[in-house]
Amino acid sequence: MTAEDDFDEFVRARWTATARLAYALTLDHQKAEDLAQDAFTKLWFHWQKVRDGNPEAYLRKIIASTFLSARRRRWQGERPTETPPETVVDPATVQVDERLAIHQAMARLSPRQRAAVYLRYAEDLSERTVADLLGCSVGAVKQHTRRGLEALRTDITFATPDELADLTERGI
Repeated sequence: MTAEDDFDEFVRARWTATARLAYALTLDHQKAEDLAQDAFTKLWFHWQKVRDGNPEAYLRKIIASTFLSARRRRWQGERPTETPPETVVDPATVQVDERLAIHQAMARLSPRQRAAVYLRYAEDLSERTVADLLGCSVGAVKQHTRRGLEALRTDITFATPDELADLTERGI
């Protein structure tokens, strides 16, 4: 199998998970798709070196570093000003309401806090792995995760990180 075929197969197998990670970081579908595409493009240039190792970890590193470096730039592109309409409390919309609440709360976290919380609890990565992905120390990951979870608890009254993980497992 050629390197090109290997890469195509890898992209097909990892696209959904990569787009999900990108969305969790950007909180925007279009930006997430752009981030995922950029990450796969960057991965292609290093495919020969990483294809026999752990290309998934390398792809996560690309996603995290590309997201964080883009957040450091001053210009962020267009910024929508519309706010979602108030939601009606209806048992049929509870999951949507929870998802909207999580989305809004995650949007208020700093990019590093958002990345640390998502990677630790939704992707179930170790502190060491998250530290490597974010290019910081394990202590910094612990601090970003702790502060992020505190902000989420304050924002939407999560009692434990397990509840956040439970909501993520349910696709919220």
